[in-house]
Amino acid sequence: MKTKSVMKYIKLTMVILSVFGIMTSSYAQATAAKQEQVVTSGTKKKELNLVKDKVAAAEKQAKKEKKEAKAKAAEEKLNKKIDALSKSIAKDKKQIAKLASKIEKGKAKGKLAPVTIDKMNGKISKMKIEIAKNQVKLDKLLKK
Repeated sequence: MKTKSVMKYIKLTMVILSVFGIMTSSYAQATAAKQEQVVTSGTKKKELNLVKDKVAAAEKQAKKEKKEAKAKAAEEKLNKKIDALSKSIAKDKKQIAKLASKIEKGKAKGKLAPVTIDKMNGKISKMKIEIAKNQVKLDKLLKK
């Protein structure tokens, strides 16, 4: 018997709480609607639109500046890569010229052994391969 009466009280409190919740919810919606009417009346509506337009223009300008900065940074990075590859190619060409002159001087004096000459020629051929690879990379970067 007691459980039935407890269940009745629980149901009754649930009904009362839900009715109370619905009423407060509708009251809150009504007051919010009244506040919106006050804010958007006449001149305030125009001022609000002007402010919105200014904010939109400022956001658009900020996006444009950010995009330009990003493009400039990418261009600087690309230029640095191009410069580094150019320097690397020039350095390898100078080194090849030095090795070739050493080989020629050594052959003329007769001081270089054939094994040493072969090692130097191997270094020269490796450097030429490296130059070719770097030249291909440089060409790709220059296309960008």
